[in-house]
Amino acid sequence: MAEAPRVAIVANPAKVGARELLASLVDRFSARDIVPLLDPGAATLLGRGEGLPLLELSDRVDLFVVLGGDGTILWVVRQLKEKIKPIAAINTGTLGFLTCATEEESNELVEALVTGNYVQTERIMIAGDLEREGMPTETFVALNEVTLCRSVDARVIHVEAVIDDRIANRYTGDGLILATPTGSTAYSLSAGGPLVQPGADVFVVTPICPHTLANRPLVVGASSRLVFKVMEQRDDLVLSVDGQLVAHITDLATVKMERAEFSLPLISMPDQNFYGVLHQKLGWTGSAI
Repeated sequence: MAEAPRVAIVANPAKVGARELLASLVDRFSARDIVPLLDPGAATLLGRGEGLPLLELSDRVDLFVVLGGDGTILWVVRQLKEKIKPIAAINTGTLGFLTCATEEESNELVEALVTGNYVQTERIMIAGDLEREGMPTETFVALNEVTLCRSVDARVIHVEAVIDDRIANRYTGDGLILATPTGSTAYSLSAGGPLVQPGADVFVVTPICPHTLANRPLVVGASSRLVFKVMEQRDDLVLSVDGQLVAHITDLATVKMERAEFSLPLISMPDQNFYGVLHQKLGWTGSAI
């Protein structure tokens, strides 16, 4: 029998029913002789002290159970970065592409985690920095995407994409996205980018509302080094990472990106697969074989 894992639970207290689900999970793990550690949000929900910071939890556990949606998972990844541990997420949000169970399936998830009967995939990430006047001013990691786009009142922007030291294209439009396979179902998809299998070793460059119809999404190898050069602008730009504002750009700047040295180990149930998720989340149809 597999050795019992050390488990931490992270909960988004803003989600409806989070307290009841959290209490149920703690009871179920305790019934299997596993006492889960709690992050501050989860501890507050249950009235069990202050909880432990995420970085300290990462040093003490084998995996995280996250109660929330994709946004909660992205928040955990941003906090932990290279100290990330395997994540199993229960969807208490909306779409939940990255989650592996619903509240109704949480009992089966606990059993899978205790017995080791689950699947773990490695989701590649983007590491990058923003340079102004040749000096790095912001560093970041992204699980879904990095986006350069116009601010609310700005006109079209001009961004030059350089791939492995070669100029690929100069884009004019509302913005430019670099997405991972995981992020291909997020903002990139809304901008017309392709769906990509999570295990594919690629990135996707997706223009946002390009002014030239020939400027289509571009798939490149994940070993590529990519640079988005902000040309001289009439208006401000915004750099965002996984939907979170990183910086306003008012002058010449360069965003350098490559594959991060670490990845997200994402847990799913044995019967889950990418196409099943598309059927469930996007309404794809087909006959069972």
